[in-house]
Amino acid sequence: MKKTKIIFLILFLGFFYPFRNFAEIIKQKKTTDENPHLNIFLDFSSSLNSTVKQELYESSRFSEDSLNLKVIGKANDKISYHFEKQLLKKTENSEMLDLAYLKYKWNDKLYLLFGKQPFAFGSMEYASGLYENRYRYPHVYKSNENYVGFSFIYIPIKDHELQFQMINSNSMKKKEENMVQEVNYPMGYSVNWNWSLLDNNNKIIQNRWSYSIFQENENKKFWKLLALGSKLNLKPFSIEADYILSDEDIEKNGDITKILRSLNPNYNYTASVKYGTYLVKLKYNLIPKWNLIAKGVYEIGTSKKGNNDILGENKLFKKAYTYYGGIEFLPIIKNNDLSFNLSYQNQIVNYSLDQMKEKNNNNHFIILGLSYRIKMIS
Repeated sequence: MKKTKIIFLILFLGFFYPFRNFAEIIKQKKTTDENPHLNIFLDFSSSLNSTVKQELYESSRFSEDSLNLKVIGKANDKISYHFEKQLLKKTENSEMLDLAYLKYKWNDKLYLLFGKQPFAFGSMEYASGLYENRYRYPHVYKSNENYVGFSFIYIPIKDHELQFQMINSNSMKKKEENMVQEVNYPMGYSVNWNWSLLDNNNKIIQNRWSYSIFQENENKKFWKLLALGSKLNLKPFSIEADYILSDEDIEKNGDITKILRSLNPNYNYTASVKYGTYLVKLKYNLIPKWNLIAKGVYEIGTSKKGNNDILGENKLFKKAYTYYGGIEFLPIIKNNDLSFNLSYQNQIVNYSLDQMKEKNNNNHFIILGLSYRIKMIS
C-alpha cells in the first residue's frame, strides 16, 4: 500500500514537471526564498488527552490527530495545483479526506477550479488553520468528505471574492444497508462571499458568508446550510462570531436517529432535524509568541417532522453548550508552522424530552497538543 502511494505521488509530480525545466526551477530558487512551482509539506498534530465523563475520570492517552501530505505549486502562469493526501484516519469509520484539483487563471478577476476540492463553506470556524483545530467545534459541518466538481471564483473588486461551486454531493457509498438510493448522482451547490476591509495592510474586518444546498440520495430530500462568519482584528486582540444553520431532511451524523431507535426498536425512519449554532471566539496576543484563547458555543436542535410517539413535529429536543479555554505558544514569530497548546473543554448536552434525558452528559477534556508543518521541498 505504501509503495502504491509513493508511485502515485511520483506520477503526479511527473505530470506537472514538463511545464517547467527542472534546472530553471533550481536557478530561480537561488534568487528567491520560496519556489512557487513545487512545495511539499507534511502536516502533523498530536496530543495528550485527559477525559472526565459524568464526573468519572476515564483515561489519559496520546493520540495522533492528523497526518497530511500536501503538494502545492504552479505548473505555469495560468495553472496552479493542490494535492493533499490524508495519511491517518481520525476515527475507524471516518473517510480519508483527499484533495486533488487544478486552479486555472482566466484573467485577474476570474479563476476556475476543477477536481476533488473542499466545500466552499463560509464562517471563520470552517476557515480555521492547522494550529487552531484544537478549538474547532466538531459538530457543525456534518460531512467528512470532499467531492469532485468545479468552482468559479470571481473577484469584482479588491478584497471581495465571490465563489460558485457545483460538486457531486455524495460519494455513492451507502451509509446503511437499508438506505434508499433514488438519486444516482446527487449534486451540491454553494455560493460563497468572502470580503474584508483593510487598514494599513491589516485586515480589520473579515467576513465569510455562504449558502449551500445538497441533494440527498432520496428524491426531494436536501441538506441546506447557511454559514455566516465575521472577524474583527484589533491587534493584539481579535474576536470571531459565527452563525450556522443546518437544515437536514435526513440527519447527517445520525445521533438522534440512533437514540430514537434505542428507545423504540420499531422506529425505522431517519430523523429530520434542524440545528442552529452560535460560536464566539476571543483571542489575545498576550506577549510575543503567546496567545490566550477563549471560546463559547451554543447549539440548539429542533425536529422538522414527527414520525413517532417520542419526537413530534417542530419540537426542541437538544441544547448544547461547549466552552474552550487555552493558551498557545508559537516559538517562531510570524510563522505558525510550529505550535504548542494547552486547552480545557467543557461540553454540556441537555435533551429536552423526558425519554431522552438519560442521554444528557457533562464532559470535561484537558488537551496538551503539538502541531507542526514540515517543508519537505520548497
